[in-house]
Amino acid sequence: MIWGRFDCERSRLNIYDQPHFEPGSGISDIETVTQEIQKILTMMDGQPHALIKAKAVTFVLDHAAIEVNPADWFGFNFCGWLTRHQANSETAFRPLQCLNRHWFAELEKQAPQIYRTATDCVRETGALVYWPDYDHSVPDWDSVIALGFPGLLARVRQTHEKKKENGTLTGDQELYYTTVEMAYEALLRLCHRFLDCARAHADEDDKMPIVIEALSVLCTDKPRTLYQLLLLICLYHLVQEFVDVIQVRTLGNIDVDGYDFYAQDLREGRLTREQAKELFKYFFERFTNEAHLHGQPLYFGGIDEKEHTQINDLSYLMLEAHDEAADRGPMNMKLFIKVMPSTPDDFLKKALDMLRRGNNSLVFVNEALGMKIFRKLGCTEEEVHRLVATGCNNFATRGHETTPEYVYVNLAKGIELAFNQGVDPLSGKKIGCDTPPVSDMHSYEDFYHAYLAQVEHLIRKGFVISDYYDAHLYDINPALFYSGTMPESVECGSDAYYNGLKYNRTVMFLSCHATAADSLRMIQKYVFEKKRLSLPALRDILATNWKNHEDLQIEILHDPEKFGNDMDVVDGISAALIKHFGSLVASRENVRGGHFVANGESIWWAKRWGSQCGATPDGRAAGDELSKNMGATMGQDRTGITALIKSVTKIDATNLPYGSPFDYMLHPTAVQGEDGLVAMLGLLRTFMMRGGFGYQGNVVDVKTLRDAQLHPEKYGNLQVRICGWNWYFTKMEKSYQNEFICRAEYEERALS
Repeated sequence: MIWGRFDCERSRLNIYDQPHFEPGSGISDIETVTQEIQKILTMMDGQPHALIKAKAVTFVLDHAAIEVNPADWFGFNFCGWLTRHQANSETAFRPLQCLNRHWFAELEKQAPQIYRTATDCVRETGALVYWPDYDHSVPDWDSVIALGFPGLLARVRQTHEKKKENGTLTGDQELYYTTVEMAYEALLRLCHRFLDCARAHADEDDKMPIVIEALSVLCTDKPRTLYQLLLLICLYHLVQEFVDVIQVRTLGNIDVDGYDFYAQDLREGRLTREQAKELFKYFFERFTNEAHLHGQPLYFGGIDEKEHTQINDLSYLMLEAHDEAADRGPMNMKLFIKVMPSTPDDFLKKALDMLRRGNNSLVFVNEALGMKIFRKLGCTEEEVHRLVATGCNNFATRGHETTPEYVYVNLAKGIELAFNQGVDPLSGKKIGCDTPPVSDMHSYEDFYHAYLAQVEHLIRKGFVISDYYDAHLYDINPALFYSGTMPESVECGSDAYYNGLKYNRTVMFLSCHATAADSLRMIQKYVFEKKRLSLPALRDILATNWKNHEDLQIEILHDPEKFGNDMDVVDGISAALIKHFGSLVASRENVRGGHFVANGESIWWAKRWGSQCGATPDGRAAGDELSKNMGATMGQDRTGITALIKSVTKIDATNLPYGSPFDYMLHPTAVQGEDGLVAMLGLLRTFMMRGGFGYQGNVVDVKTLRDAQLHPEKYGNLQVRICGWNWYFTKMEKSYQNEFICRAEYEERALS
């Protein structure tokens, strides 16, 4: 019997945390693999980084031990990576990271003074965070699916030979084609190794003849069936994620790209609908067992050239598969749903019902808004109609761009800097620019312009950091597998991260806008309208964390004129900040021939930065978290989710082209029954109609969270949505658990 076995086999599918590599198949110790890579690095010192990496890739794929799990449709593994459960702070969970770390360390040593000045003290003071980013890349799934691995290699070889024949081949192009060919040749050899291993276990499970046939096809051709398509995606993901050391930030539009395969399988009797559903349970389980920190994204839906929905039976089937599997065990996927007016209500209600039952893997993104944004960015109509949903809450063109994300800017930090002439009050470090002392500020406009100047100064530091990383992405980590999927990269013979694509954009994050806007409004109101105190007095009160002024703190903390309550007086400030800073970011060209674009996410930095920031004029105490993503500061949205949605959607999301996610929390009693589901759908549709970008949230009660904190063994499957990621609640740091419980308590009080 081949089918109907997922639930009973599930415990046998995780071959990653405890691998059992095939005896004699290669090096089975991860430390030895890493040591061999380091030997290659040493022996090839001074040679091009792309060639060193290609040699290391070849070594790993040829010599690392492998494993094939006969119980699993997707049970392929090799000794070339560790799950995050196995790794620690001292151990790279991908051995080839030793190359990246070495080359980045070299880069840091030779960094110019302008970079050193830009980075001085900004991380430890909570003003900026930054790192070289390869975690937001999407391969051209069109090419991967249409060509398969042999076809991708053939395309590179043919382009290489064509340039040789016409005499246009440069030395840099020769290096590019040679190294990409080496990588794909090694990948095909790995596929043959898996095939041989599968044949050795052919008698151990009834699945194996189909597995062997699929591998045989993928070794020589493109996929022909739904199973072969999914296996191709798994194998490609394995090498880009863990060998290329570049995150695959979406598995693609599988319900649309896979529909013809699925329909043909049904017609020809290879699969029934139930069997296809079970196949997806195994598929999702594979990525869950890989233990991705941020969840592994894929997306549903989209529209055709006539703007008709592309939601189909496979879309429903995939949701059902995830829902049924998640009911019986943890699932670590991130399921994007692209929402248009034509998206069927029953599909959205199915997804929302999953969410209210605790399946928090769902993110809804506004495709109509995405199309508007990418038209504004100069994309063609064909590109606009085929946007990729990727990352945390992002859109991108399909097969045409890289979008590294290096720098997060703390907009709330500018408040402290404006009060203190660019000096961080907690550390005493000068990280901002010179602005007048508050004793010389005689109007709200004076302070406001000082605040703008301080944040602009931080953004300019971000430009310097980003420029340095942008100029050296290829030096840090040549993108061999990823580049080989991208038609424009192959055609021009240049790495995808080295000006090899049509759109070479750089993302900068503008975070914690609501705390900044609330603070500005309270300064405007209490200092200049009510004249309750002077700016110097407020500065001194904040420096002591409201000590001996607790009554004023409480009054300001409970002042209703805060972002999230549908009040134009403060919502307008927030919208103006995003417009101003977003326009500044968008006006700047990067060093890869593209432009900067802004994103409004904060992810977990809202909490971490809060611990590095003193008290703020909105009533917040020193150390408390700042506002997350596009939402209100904790506890400040007091008039319900509809008012919060109105505040959020007053911000023009086109000023944040690469994401502006909205997080919400609802109590289970508010969404019970059919009426509750209709209400959830109404909120979602309202958010999209008003121009919101990304919509994600949680339906949870305080009692459940507190019990999970006390008895984690009972709640292994409990997931919560945090700033674009799914986290298992019981595995979160206690401080994050407490913050989440506080938010849930606030929602319960709002209902009472």
